Amino acid sequence: MNGFARRTEAKRKAIIAAARELFTKQGFIGVGIAEIAAKANVSPVSIYNYFGDKRTLAKEVFIYILNEIIQEYEEILDRDISFSEKIEIIMAKKHEAIIAASRSNFKEEAWSDKTLRQLYWDVVAEKSAELYSKFIDLGIQEGAIDERIPKEAIMKFLYSLKTIMQEPQYLQTSAEYKLGLIRLFLYGLLGKASS
Repeated sequence: MNGFARRTEAKRKAIIAAARELFTKQGFIGVGIAEIAAKANVSPVSIYNYFGDKRTLAKEVFIYILNEIIQEYEEILDRDISFSEKIEIIMAKKHEAIIAASRSNFKEEAWSDKTLRQLYWDVVAEKSAELYSKFIDLGIQEGAIDERIPKEAIMKFLYSLKTIMQEPQYLQTSAEYKLGLIRLFLYGLLGKASS
């Protein structure tokens, strides 16, 4: 990467980091391009040149956040521990993420804005398929997931949970409700979590 490309990438990252921080604290609507530019130490024109508009920038912020989460989950899946231990760690991380999201003004506004909500779920669908596939393969390998269930059925079930999570009132539900959905997916109605 040459000097120009490095500077360009550094600017993009600074803009995304500034937007993420401001969106999280103040929400999407409450933050203007000029404020993001000042925080990132760039001109507003740079933001328009790199991203076009604020919604596209929001999508890039979603992608950045999801990439961080997916990388963290992949590292957990690659650890040399049992599948059930991996699940417990992932559930704890997911629970932390749910609590953080419910405190974020950005996520709250994104859920009430149909276009932002769709952008978010488009990014989730794009980024999660490979991770879900790896998760299922590992679970089947270790005998934790019933190999008689076709992988396509498990994937479809995973994505059906998305319908519940896309509901505008989802973020207002309790942490217990959200964690209950995760446990229901992992252990079913008759199964139980390992202690």
